[in-house]
Parts: sequence; structure tokens; C-alpha cells
Amino acid sequence: MMTKAENRTNWAAALESAEDSSTLSAAIGFGFTKDDLRELVALHQAGKYQEKIEALLVECNFISFCCCLMNKEYAEAIEMEELNEAD
Repeated sequence: MMTKAENRTNWAAALESAEDSSTLSAAIGFGFTKDDLRELVALHQAGKYQEKIEALLVECNFISFCCCLMNKEYAEAIEMEELNEAD
């Protein structure tokens, strides 16, 4: 299993290697930085790991953010979490 820092520096690898969202959500402490969310939006928008990203967001209680991604409302998701601003 990857460490919290490894997960955060390579979300694609973390999502690829995670067996389920509960394992990954616990590994990251059930929360995200703005950089994490930016990377997850980019991956989702590119059509990569969409189901895993959605499950992870729900597991971490980012329900509204997840709904935006599911509906391909990426600009709304970015605005919701103020991802255009620095951490």
C-alpha cells in the first residue's frame, strides 16, 4: 500500500493500486488538499478512474463535489471548492 504522501503525489497510481475506496480514503485521512482535488478533477475530466474517483469522494463525504463531477460540471466543482485559489 502506498503512503499518504505517495498517494498525494501520484493520484493515478494510487487509484490504480487501490482495491477499494475505503482503503484509499483511510490512507489519506478522509480528506483532500486543493491540489488533490485539482488532480482528481483533471483525471476525471480526462476520463480516467472516474468510478474510483467518485467512490473515493463519496467515502470522504465530498458528495456535492462528486455530483458535479458525475454531471461533468467541472467549472462548478472547481468554484465550489475554490480550486482557482492557492491552498
